[in-house]
Amino acid sequence: MPGHLETLLAFDRQYQRDQQQSPVFLHRRDRRYALDSGEGQAPDISRWLAQLHAIGSHTADRPDFPEIHFWHRFSTGFIVAGALLGVMTMSGLLFYDGGQQINVTVILGFVLLQLMLALYTAVQGLAGWQPWSPLIHSLQQRLQKQQPSPALSPLMGPMMARTAQAAGLAFGLTALITLLISVVFQDLAFGWSTTLDTSAGAWHRVVSWVAVPWSGWLPVASPSLELVEETRFFRLEGTGAETASARWGAWWPFVAMAWLVWVILPRAILLAVGSADLRRKSRHALTRHPGYQALLWRMETPAVDTGANTSDSGRLPDDHCSAAVPVPQSALAVSWAGATADGLLPGADTAVPRAGGNQSLQADRETLARLSEQRTSAHRQLVVVTRSWEPPTAELADFLEDASEQLPGLTITLLPVAAEPGVRPDEQKLGQWLRFAERVGQGVRVAAAESQEAAHDIQ
Repeated sequence: MPGHLETLLAFDRQYQRDQQQSPVFLHRRDRRYALDSGEGQAPDISRWLAQLHAIGSHTADRPDFPEIHFWHRFSTGFIVAGALLGVMTMSGLLFYDGGQQINVTVILGFVLLQLMLALYTAVQGLAGWQPWSPLIHSLQQRLQKQQPSPALSPLMGPMMARTAQAAGLAFGLTALITLLISVVFQDLAFGWSTTLDTSAGAWHRVVSWVAVPWSGWLPVASPSLELVEETRFFRLEGTGAETASARWGAWWPFVAMAWLVWVILPRAILLAVGSADLRRKSRHALTRHPGYQALLWRMETPAVDTGANTSDSGRLPDDHCSAAVPVPQSALAVSWAGATADGLLPGADTAVPRAGGNQSLQADRETLARLSEQRTSAHRQLVVVTRSWEPPTAELADFLEDASEQLPGLTITLLPVAAEPGVRPDEQKLGQWLRFAERVGQGVRVAAAESQEAAHDIQ
């Protein structure tokens, strides 16, 4: 089956697993993936799933889908049955006992029947009808010993139509091969007969209409009026001794071309149409999946950590002023999301590198790499300047984690600054940063500067 069905099933399976996770965790995970992939780009579900399999606790191997295996077996069985039926049908149509010609009228009737079945199957698939869905669901449940995935329910009609068209194509191909083999190894005698009072001229017009697609470049497969007049037979009459024996076999090119053009070619074209329709509807089913819009929202919306869901959200940590220390001297510094700390960082370089905000994760890693190159034995602190009025984000927590890994041995201090230089942030704004530092851990501290000469640092 096409890979897009596997993507839909993998997404649905991941969606079911995500129901056991907290919304905060999902938001942080998917937002980080979006930032790493690039802002403003449509999510690549295959890459997203591959990354989750790579970093997740479940296996990273190609997932196993019982639904796909079922449709593989079902389609294979249907196609094999169609191929065998094609051999049997053409053998029955070409049966000749020596006393009665092979009736071209019956063969054309089968051609018309196959064309109508192909068109009906195509309409059924495009319209999404599911006349056989109860039978298929029952068979699928018996073979899989479990309920089939509901993600494939809207695609049952197109999937069945695609399978039926493939079986019809196999039917037509094996029937044509049987005809050609019979022409080589048997002496076939074709003719035409009907109970209706039909003249040879009227029947010649009928076969001429059938032969329109190839009459211009393959005239041998377009019966002439003389052939039509000479090869009409009636069952109760003799074999037609006045007709040359070779004339009875002159119909076979027309029969072969009629079968090829009006049975095999429509099936091949409609099979391609059905495959394209199945791919289109599977993409539509993915975009209408209940987890898809939620995933887009998580990727496009910044993950903000306000601490509103914690037990200490309404107060500052106990003794938050007891561990006050001055702003670190000769510290490495980085500006988060464009925050500035003019005069609050004694000994820091004038040009403070930036991180966060509109920068990608790769740019943040490059900033940490430059800080690592600038680090000397005198640098024991890393100050991250933030805006006190902006809630801390999950992206900042990830940055602090990366900083602790790439700059081991440094003490990380958050310095939330107020909108007005030299003014201490109010207690409410400072509280969210103190709670954030406690949850992040890893020795992260918060400095609250009273002026350009002093700051308070809370463990």
